[in-house]
Amino acid sequence: MDNNPMVKPHIATTPMVVTTTILAVILVCVVSIIVLAWPPKVGAWVSLAIVIVGGAFLTWRWSALIHKKTGWQQFADRQWEFLTRTQNEHSTTAVITVLGFQEVQPTGSWATIRWEKFGYVQTAWIEPCLFSIWPETVLLIRPDPNQIQVGAPWPATYHLRSIDCLAVAPALSAS
Repeated sequence: MDNNPMVKPHIATTPMVVTTTILAVILVCVVSIIVLAWPPKVGAWVSLAIVIVGGAFLTWRWSALIHKKTGWQQFADRQWEFLTRTQNEHSTTAVITVLGFQEVQPTGSWATIRWEKFGYVQTAWIEPCLFSIWPETVLLIRPDPNQIQVGAPWPATYHLRSIDCLAVAPALSAS
């Protein structure tokens, strides 16, 4: 299964932080042994070489995680710029966040959505759009005037047609 591109990747995972801390402590110990026992034995040099190789691997891994997060941030910025531009071009729009999916079918999906302006959470039927929709996806839509009317009760289930989906972006705030 693919990773959800709408969720911001974590840089500081617990295994990476623990491994880096342990490696740093071992490096300090090995360097201390080398300095205090000058000239050091071969085992100290081998230990230092092993710690340096581990440090190089961790540096590579940290840089890969930082690069992944930077790439995600650039993707999110582009998506939000497009969403904002599209919102300014259309007269009536609404922003919703897809919180999760209950059932995915070939003709659409049952999902839980939150209307951002109202904070209202409800069930929705979402037709397949031209772009992928994941949990934590923010959608810019054209609200259907037949379903949402001023002064009328809110529908129990909202039907979101694919032609009403205008733009998509990742949710930037943690829910």
